[in-house]
Amino acid sequence: MIPSNSLEKPFYLQKRFVLLLWVLVTMIFVIDSWITNRLNNYLIFENTIRNLLERKPLYAFYPHFHEDANHYGPAFSLIIAPFALLPNYLGLLCWNLFNCMVLFGAIQTLPVSKDHRQAIGLIAIPCLIESMLNQQFNPIAGALIILNYTQLNRSKGFIASFFMMLGIFVKLYGIIGLAFFFFIKDKPRYIIYSVFWAIIFFLVPMIFSSPAYILNAYQEWFSSLSEKNALNVLGAGIDMSIMGFFRSLLQLPHLSNTLFLFTGAILFAIPYLNHRRLRNSDFQLLILSSALIFPVIFSTGAEDCTFIIAILGVGIWYIKEENKMLKNILLPVLLLITCNFPLLFFPVYAKSHPLLLSIISFIYFVVWLRVLFNAFVIRLPDK
Repeated sequence: MIPSNSLEKPFYLQKRFVLLLWVLVTMIFVIDSWITNRLNNYLIFENTIRNLLERKPLYAFYPHFHEDANHYGPAFSLIIAPFALLPNYLGLLCWNLFNCMVLFGAIQTLPVSKDHRQAIGLIAIPCLIESMLNQQFNPIAGALIILNYTQLNRSKGFIASFFMMLGIFVKLYGIIGLAFFFFIKDKPRYIIYSVFWAIIFFLVPMIFSSPAYILNAYQEWFSSLSEKNALNVLGAGIDMSIMGFFRSLLQLPHLSNTLFLFTGAILFAIPYLNHRRLRNSDFQLLILSSALIFPVIFSTGAEDCTFIIAILGVGIWYIKEENKMLKNILLPVLLLITCNFPLLFFPVYAKSHPLLLSIISFIYFVVWLRVLFNAFVIRLPDK
């Protein structure tokens, strides 16, 4: 059990200890990337700003620079720009540390006790390792969802809408921030703020290229995402979504995503049926938990390093779960599966048996269902 009011806080729940652990994890895998010369994902990212400035296709393959291709929106090029000015090895270090610190800082804004914030930080470490190993943007993507909610929670709609729209224009996952719309008191003003930021993020990349180039880039972006989705569904890529799990389990490779997405959307919306809960802080935190898990497990583009977003939702579920036996069983199982030992130790075998990879989404799916149940039946304080 995690103490929340202890006078002598355990060392593992001290903020500086958890931060040190996060920085240590980040440094270890930066050094590993240096030693093994494994910088591919970072090279994809830093190449986007050059392509933007030179008006080259943002989503084409550049085998002379890196493997694979970019899948982030045009606005991402400006985020990576300061790091691309540095030598690659130094840029990678700063990039990973930036991701680490932004997410850690976002967790500290959650309206829970300090001990609970550090507990979420500890729970996230297995996925932090995956993300740092792959030099991913996903920690910031998760941070943007959290900051969208926490700034709304502090009645800062202008800032909250900034985080939501930035998330949308970079990775699309930010659109899940619409789940918090019902918590907003001044909805018309929030809509105006969101439109303002959407215009800013749409226009600013044009300053560094041209309107025609950016308009075409958005078309190419959506095409690249569609192609990636199709490859994953057809088995050419790795589909770690809950749809991929059931496709592998049932041996039905052509099982449509639509049924799952429709069902998932209905389940996601069920807790909102009782409007009396909308102002309840515990209910809102459970919706945040659901919003962090949902876009990952229902995305065919999700990878093992994407689950850094979902595990933040798991952390929130854990500190709010009242059934001690359930959470003390589910969390260790989830963390064990999250470590993805088949891919780590038997990569060839694991990739030829998709069920071993997609099973990660099933345990998150179970936690997500529990989150929805808790949100639906949450007890409201007596008036």
